[in-house]
Amino acid sequence: MTDDSLIGRENELKALSDSINNKRNIIVFGQEGVGKTAIISQVLKDRRAGKVLLSENSSSLKESLENIIISSGDYKGDIRVKNTLSLKKILYALLDKNPGYLVFDHVGRVDPKFYSFLTYLIDRKIPLLIACRGVDKKDIGHLRLSLFAFEKVEIPNLDKEKTFSLVNRYIEIFGIRLTKEDDFKKEIFHFSKGNPKIIKKLCFLAHEDKYKIHDSLDVHLMDLDMRIGDVVSKIDKTFTREGL
Repeated sequence: MTDDSLIGRENELKALSDSINNKRNIIVFGQEGVGKTAIISQVLKDRRAGKVLLSENSSSLKESLENIIISSGDYKGDIRVKNTLSLKKILYALLDKNPGYLVFDHVGRVDPKFYSFLTYLIDRKIPLLIACRGVDKKDIGHLRLSLFAFEKVEIPNLDKEKTFSLVNRYIEIFGIRLTKEDDFKKEIFHFSKGNPKIIKKLCFLAHEDKYKIHDSLDVHLMDLDMRIGDVVSKIDKTFTREGL
């Protein structure tokens, strides 16, 4: 069964596959929710690009090192008690085994220490794949200085036609009953702007009776409830993280 995140992504899958085939350093960028992680995972699986070492969350150098070493499966100790210097030494030993790609997902603003580490990897010709929201300095910090060393693959929001295809998929999955299907699809495209994550959230809400008004679904109210839910979720996560 096709991953929902890959519907309408033929061009992006091919562009990323071509870059990986040529062992380029790659930056995959796009808004939150466009499906960067799913696209990267699919291409790496299809290409069987050597032993991939992955950091699923790469907000800092230490976190990235920990995640990559854990993903290798080759280190049996308690990685969380190691300092950054020790983590680097462990990783460098792993790199001697010639991994296919080092993948840094969910990269934010890269600080000087993280940037220095990445430039070291570039100099060593270790193939890198970095996923982030954008390629401006506000998005990736100091990494902006080395963009010349990367091939850029943008994952944009879906256009109207591809949005409609994805909505058709969710109408089937969520059992959405509609009498004005075209109007519903247009409204979903309007409020989501083609962002797959938002499309899925709105379509999931569409199965609830409270959004039905006569023969139509109130997508505006669905969008409002979704946004309120996202804000509440972020507040809850903040309180949990800070122990409040």
